[in-house]
Formats: sequence, C-alpha cells, structure tokens
Amino acid sequence: MENLTSFYYRYLRYIQSKDDSTATSNDKYMALSYAVRSQMVDKWIATQKKYHEENVRRVYYLSMEYVFGKSLKQNIINLGLEKSALEAAENLGFSLEKLYDEEDDFELGNAGIGRLAASLLDSMSTLGIPAMAYGLHYDYAVFRQELNNGMQMEKPNDWLHKGHPWEIKRPEYSCTVGFNGSITQSKDKRGKKRYQWIPADDVIAVPHDYPVPGYSNDTVNTLRLWSAQPSEEFLPDYLNHRDYVRACEEKFLSGRVTNYLIPDEDIHRATEIRIKQQYFFVSASLLDIIRRYKQHNTDIRKIDKKVVIQLNGSKCAIAIPEFMRILIDIEGLSWEEAWRITRNIFAYTSHAISFDNLEKWPIYIIQEILPRHTRIIYDINEWHLKEVRAKKKLSDTELKQLSIIEEAELQWVRMAQMAVLGSFSVNGVSQDHTEILKARIFNPYPEYIHKKIINITNGIAFRRWLLCVNKPLASLITQLIGTAWPKKYREIEKLESFKEEYEVIARLGDIKHAAKRQLQTFLATHYNIIINPDTFFDVHCKKIHPFKRQMLHILYLLSQYLKIKNGSTSVVQRTHIFGGKATPSDFLAKQIIHLINILVEVINSDPMANNALKVHFVPNYGISLAEKIIPAADLSEQLSAPGFEASGTSNMKFALNGAYTIASPCGSNIEMVEKLGAETIFFFGHHSKKRNSMKKYSPEKILDSHEELINIFSFLDEILPSFPDSNLVYPLLASLKDTDPYLVLYDYDDYCKKQEHINTLYKDRKAWLSKSLVTIARAGWFSGDRVVGEYARNIWKVEPYD
Repeated sequence: MENLTSFYYRYLRYIQSKDDSTATSNDKYMALSYAVRSQMVDKWIATQKKYHEENVRRVYYLSMEYVFGKSLKQNIINLGLEKSALEAAENLGFSLEKLYDEEDDFELGNAGIGRLAASLLDSMSTLGIPAMAYGLHYDYAVFRQELNNGMQMEKPNDWLHKGHPWEIKRPEYSCTVGFNGSITQSKDKRGKKRYQWIPADDVIAVPHDYPVPGYSNDTVNTLRLWSAQPSEEFLPDYLNHRDYVRACEEKFLSGRVTNYLIPDEDIHRATEIRIKQQYFFVSASLLDIIRRYKQHNTDIRKIDKKVVIQLNGSKCAIAIPEFMRILIDIEGLSWEEAWRITRNIFAYTSHAISFDNLEKWPIYIIQEILPRHTRIIYDINEWHLKEVRAKKKLSDTELKQLSIIEEAELQWVRMAQMAVLGSFSVNGVSQDHTEILKARIFNPYPEYIHKKIINITNGIAFRRWLLCVNKPLASLITQLIGTAWPKKYREIEKLESFKEEYEVIARLGDIKHAAKRQLQTFLATHYNIIINPDTFFDVHCKKIHPFKRQMLHILYLLSQYLKIKNGSTSVVQRTHIFGGKATPSDFLAKQIIHLINILVEVINSDPMANNALKVHFVPNYGISLAEKIIPAADLSEQLSAPGFEASGTSNMKFALNGAYTIASPCGSNIEMVEKLGAETIFFFGHHSKKRNSMKKYSPEKILDSHEELINIFSFLDEILPSFPDSNLVYPLLASLKDTDPYLVLYDYDDYCKKQEHINTLYKDRKAWLSKSLVTIARAGWFSGDRVVGEYARNIWKVEPYD
C-alpha cells in the first residue's frame, strides 16, 4: 500500500491543483484528508457490499441533527493511521495539530440530540452493527456566536465554504419529494377506495454520503444527508404570467428546504418550513430504504424482517403517515396490513421533557402542504381511539386527552404521540426521563402503550473524548491496563486499583495541569483571554437557557466577590469559565450571557479579586472548544432544574476526563451518582417530586429574609446603570424575584454549601486526584458502545456483523 505521503502529494496536485510552493494550510488539510479518506474507501465499499450480498437485517437511523465536530483526527485514530500520519507530517514539514485546526466543525445540530446521534453512529460502526443513518445537508449549520458589548450576536455559519473532503455526492440516487397539490380517488379491482396524491411542487433530494469508520476494524457505515434542489419544471402558474425571470426566482425559492437549521426554541415559528424540512427528510429517506430493500427482496409485506427504523426525536414523526402512504397508495396494501408493518418497523427515541417542547403541527398547514397525509393522520387517530374504546370505557374528556388531534381554537397534530402509536418500542434517554415520559408526557395513555416505553440511558463517544481529546490521559490508561480498553469499555474499570499509588496519582495531576496550560495558550492566542493554570477551573459550558440555571452559578460568583470585597480571603483561587449559545429568539437566555460578561468586566478589573477570582465567557462554544476546555476542568457545573433535562451528556465527558461534578438531581446526573459514587458528584437542591408537591412558592419570602441575596441584588442595582444596554438585564432579574420558575433562589443555599465543601476537598490534592482517577475508571459505563449494545439487544434485534 502506498504511504500517506504519496497519497498526500497526489491529492494536493490533482485535486487542489497546488504544489508545496503555493499550497495554503487549508490546501494541506484537504490533501491529507483525501489521503486518509482513500485509506477507508476499500473498507467502505466492502462493508456495503457484504450488507447487500448477505441481505442482513439492517438498522436505519433517522435524525434531523448530527454534531460530529472535526473528523480528520478521529478518522486517523479509528483507521490506525496515527504513526503513518505523524511520519507524513514529519516528512512534509508541517504540524498535524495545526492542520487539524483547519477543519471546520461538522455541527448540524442545536444541542445534545445531534451529539448523541454522532456518538451512536461511531459505536454502531465499532460494534459492527449493519446500519445506515440519514439526515439533512443544511447549507448553514448552527449559527456562529460573537460578542458585541458582552451581548450575543448571531452570524451565519457556512460550514461548506471551503469544501468538505469527507462527503461524496451521489446524484444517481436522487429522488423526488412532492408538496401541495390535490388528491384523486378511484376504486381498485376489489372495489376498495384508492387515493392518488398529485403534488403541485416537486423538490429533488440529492444525497451526500459520509463514511463513519469503526475503531480498529474493517467496518465503515454510511451517513447520508439530503440536500434540496429545485426540480427542472417551473411552478404551475408560469402558464399564467409567462415571466421567465420570476419563474426562475420562484423555483429557486421552492428548493430552499435545507437552507438552514432551525433553532430549537423556534418550535412554533417558521412552521411551514419546519413541516417541509421534516417531511422532505423522511420522505427521501424512506424512499431510499425501500429502494435498498427491493434490491434483494420482492415481498414488501416482509420488509419488517429486514429493516428496523429508529426515529431520533419527534421531528421524525411524519415518517409514520408517510410510510403508511407508500405502503397503501404505491405498494397497494390494505390499511390494516400497512399499519401492522409500520408498527413492526419503527422504534422511537423520545427526548420530550415538557409539553412546551413537543412537536405540534397545525392541521390547516398540513392540509395545504401534505393533503394526503392529513387523511392518513385522521385514520390513524380513528383507529387508535377505536382500540382504546374497545379496551376501556372513557369519557369524552379522557378521549380528547388521548387523541393525537388536539382540539383548540385551531386543530393541531401531536407529533410525538403519533410517533408513540406508530412504533413498536419507545425509549427515554435516562431513568429519570423515562419515568417523566410515563408519568407526565404520555400519562393519559393506557397501560398497554406504557409497556412499550423502556429506558436506554445516553452515552458518549468515549474513545473520542480520550484518544482524540486527551491523548496524555489515554496513554496513561494504556500503560496501566493495556490496549484492550478502547474496544472493551468495561476494561477501564481496572484503573480503580491504582487509586492509592502515589506515582500514578502524581502523573494524573501533571496531565491535568498540562491540559490547563494548553487551554491557557489557546485562549490567549485566539480570544485574548488570560487565565492562570495554577487555579481551580470551575467550568459551566452548555446551552444557555434559564432552566439550565446559569443564574445559580452567577449568584454564587457574586457572593464570593462581595466577600472578597469585604476582606474575606478565598480558600481556593478559582477561574470560572462559561460558554454556550442562546437560541436567537430566547431573550432571557441572551441576557444571561450579557450579565456574565458584565461580571467579567467588573470582577476581572478589580485588583482586590485579582488573585482569588477570575471569570471568563468563551464565545462560540461547540465541540472544538469543548475538546480544549473539558480536559482542563476541575469542576463541571450541571445545574439544570429537576424535571427539565431529559439526560445530558456533557456531564459524562467531564467525568471521563477526571472532573468532579456539582449537579442537580435530574436527567443522567442521577445515574452518574449511581455509577460513579457520591464522592465526586455533589447533589444539591430539590428533586422534581418536591417541586410537584409545592402548593405555592414565593421567591419574595426568601429575598425578604436572606441578607446575602439582598446584598447581591443591591450590588447589581448599583453597577448595572454604568454598562451599555444594562437595562435589558432587568427582566432577567425580575423573573427571579417575581416567579423564579426554576427555583434558583430556593436552591441557592444548598448550592453554596456544596461549593464550599468542594473548596475544602480540593485542598487535599492527593485525595482529590485519587478520587478523580476512580471517577475516570467508573465512567466507562457511559460509553456509546454500551448504549448501542442495549439498542441492538432490546429494540433492534440485530447482531454485530464482525
């Protein structure tokens, strides 16, 4: 086999059309990436060939979002090319690390759902699961965050502006997705009614394939992303106006379905484009899945024996009526046959945590965009209510609760409920979340539906967060326990036996300090942020939202600052690092960012706090920044209000890299304590059951008698007027004083006590690092490999192919 250097030069010359004298850093990155891709192509082709020739049962994973970060380093490690890449870099005279920085992040997702999807794909390939994933090829990824006077400014993120070496466009597998139009009705040979949908507007779905190599094996699975292009036909009204330029413009606009990723909080905005995006995605994916099935199978009635489709969230729920439409209108099956097959083929992962973030579509828009599906949705609901009535006598009020059609001033389709009805399995993503699904979200549903709701707690791509992100720690683990752990996550538990060995503990401390120094250099170079690596790093990096309770951390910061101002000496010198994006339409979340940056100016410029307390907000937080920050963290802040977080996975990444955690009892935090122990995970505050039992909560009563909080709010009233646009922060503060919906003030005292306890523990560095090693050893349970194994055994019923 040719070495990477030869491939590099070939691609630099014949793809980038450059040589050493003219190549930019990006040219070098592209050439090396193509060289690495060439090393996996044979495995990729062979994997797909085996799946097809042996006609294996296959998992199809549907997700509207994927967040991979950068791929070059991950692919080099998974393919076992580290030594070759280092030799090539040495021969060619460039730094691999600098080349890695050239890659733009693959962040086609708002938050945790996309990161979970990427983690599962890596584990599916590593475990040899016959699988293929589908998503959308957005033109613009999640927005780029900049700061202007401490306030978030959104910038478009054209992630493809420099090209993408990992994607391969497959126009030969394009398909047509229709919208709008009319329905005709006829009778078949047996006298049964048949419907034909005649769309008025067609959009072409063009696939782009991305290889997903497994770690140290020959499996390379595929992620297929669909981009939308206008069809070559003008819209029907061209015959009326005959304006060629207008017709071209209208046709161009009709094809912009995948133009941008819609932010999470905009669930009730841009409804038409949301519906079009979701339908375009599932329609193209289902057509492709059926095409693949028919290559080696003739009886569509047996498709559920060879195909299982996992829906990642309710944004994929329109797949249920779309699959029914294909089976009934195109394949000619009866409604009963189609419904049986549909309910045998789909499995659904719910991420719902409250009714506010459940996907709902207005009927009047569905009738316009997807007229045939409207009828199918009504039929599904009629069948469902008929089945319920047959099992139990219910009142009209109870039936309304169970209906997937919400009757209000407008009629809405409850998409999550439809996904539950059309799937054979439904899973939550943490034990706490699964109980919420049963008790709150799908509570009205009868027991026979509840029985198919199971739990599969989320995990992370643990190889990436050690082998890619924290190579020194990964090397230490290998030296101590051998080379088996990257493929056998339970092996990492052997680390715990070294918890009392001083030399090992000292090396762990050196690794943590080196990670802090690297972060120091990175932040100084890229953000002009100066941090002290000899301080305690308290990190709070995740999506910015009131329910994430960054305000708890802010209030604690202010309490410590005021104590320093009053002459108190801090037990531990701390550097507090914040990061995260607020949804553009979330006013209060954006004011949290504004307030943090006001504190950055106030505290960091005060000589009295200079040696004891520093605060920083790092803009545009994403996977690449997380990879720099997480290995350096001493403490991870996981403060989401109980009952408002489905799972969370950043907590697992911090723990795997040895950080302690201060956490509220919600989501996967609960399982973190169960699996890792309470010595490094510090719970504080109320449980969701406490919140539910509270008859009335009055934050005013807390404020009236709490001297420390009174001083904090008085201090804010004193300093805010001196900052530009600081009046915008007052609604955020008023929400705490007036309603405090996430019980920030209620939990404040307990949170502060736990923080002081952490300060005390940190003074004993040997004990701290010993427990940190134990945390790393036990965190392997949160591997994505364990998650995929549970899906494969309990839901998909597939065996690893290797």
